Amino acid sequence: MTVSVIQLVGEYLFNQRVREEERVTEELAGHISPLLTSYKTDDMYALLRATGEEYNARVLVLNAYGVVQADSKSILNGHVLPLEEVKSVLGGLISDYGYYQASPSDSFLMEKDTHAGAMTGIYARSIMDDGALVGVLVYASTEHDIYDGLIQVTRQIAYVMLAVSAFVCLLSIVIVRLFMRPVNELQSGIAQISKGDFSYRVRVRGKDELSDLARAFNSMSTRIETLDRSRNQFVSNASHELKTPLSTMKILLQTVLYQDSFDTDMTKEFLGDIDKEIDRLSYVVSDLLTLVSIDSGKMRLNAAPLLIRDLVQENVKRLSPLARERGIELEFAGRENAEVMGDTMKLNQVFYNLIDNAIKYTPRGGSVRVDLTRQGKTVFTRIIDNGIGIPKEDVLHIFDRFYRVDKARSRETGGTGLGLSIVKQIVLLHSGDISVSSVENEGTTFVVELPVYIKPNGGKNA
Repeated sequence: MTVSVIQLVGEYLFNQRVREEERVTEELAGHISPLLTSYKTDDMYALLRATGEEYNARVLVLNAYGVVQADSKSILNGHVLPLEEVKSVLGGLISDYGYYQASPSDSFLMEKDTHAGAMTGIYARSIMDDGALVGVLVYASTEHDIYDGLIQVTRQIAYVMLAVSAFVCLLSIVIVRLFMRPVNELQSGIAQISKGDFSYRVRVRGKDELSDLARAFNSMSTRIETLDRSRNQFVSNASHELKTPLSTMKILLQTVLYQDSFDTDMTKEFLGDIDKEIDRLSYVVSDLLTLVSIDSGKMRLNAAPLLIRDLVQENVKRLSPLARERGIELEFAGRENAEVMGDTMKLNQVFYNLIDNAIKYTPRGGSVRVDLTRQGKTVFTRIIDNGIGIPKEDVLHIFDRFYRVDKARSRETGGTGLGLSIVKQIVLLHSGDISVSSVENEGTTFVVELPVYIKPNGGKNA
């Protein structure tokens, strides 16, 4: 950019000088013409000298043969000037100009300089009389002022450009550091996560693409940290759930083995307890395998259109004897028999588990109501009980794996602590949703939402 500016300035200065010198030579040639044709040498010399002093130039008049008739410095009178510009004008051009290097002898017989270091400008103009060429006016001016001005301008531009360059470099360094700071933080965060530190978070600055990337990174870190915590908790809980029945069985077996005398009834009781612990262990392993199958994406649904009312009503009938045994009123209300696309076995597991839990955690004399309704393209199944309820702080974790509400929800009620987690995963596999609302000591309501099956031919559902 600096070179371009200097070239433009140089071209402008030289073009201005060329136009000015051409104007002077044109006017001077007009004044010289009558003096040359009338051989008024003294007047012509005086005019040349006055013009040379005024413009700090050297002016020469040549005849039609290229011989100097008058020189403002009276040095080359009678000499022939073999200049290209003189030859061009004698050859028919009105005017011509060029640049030459000056010599100590002040001679014009020099080779033309094509570089920017030219020091002398030669302007040749035809002298005409009645349309005929009678001579040539040669105007030689020094170009020191142009070059001095150009050098000064060049220096100023160079200083300005150096200052601008320094400022741009500093600004670039600042910008790069500002830009790289969040990138470096992200790199540090990635390094920390690769080392297992999932708690690392990066600072979010502004609202640009890097800040969006930082938010995405923090969100990813949070999810990874949550998953890691859940994994550790899951491993811990699974280990505990497996260890408890094994420890119980070991104690019972050791008691039988090391006891010298045991009556038959006592032995049967101990063996019955061992059998229960084996069943419990089997349930835990089975539920764990089910969750592993869901998490790995290997669980496949044998989906087919089914009538949701018939399926829910069948589970209510299956659990009615258990409800009567516990003195609980179990009722079903649902007229809508919409079709859903689902796996009969998996959905039976969902509704059986939810209704069974409602019965287990409802005191004697209570009631459990299963309500089925349809709203638009969704079927809602509500399992409502007036049992012991769930504390507010536990509602959010009720679908967590191995999570048990401390109050009245111990292992005495049975189960592995995985049932509701499995229920939620099955509902999600059916593109549905499940939610819970509860008030402690008043009751709990589970709501299962399933999409209605729309037949491909556009026919109406049952």
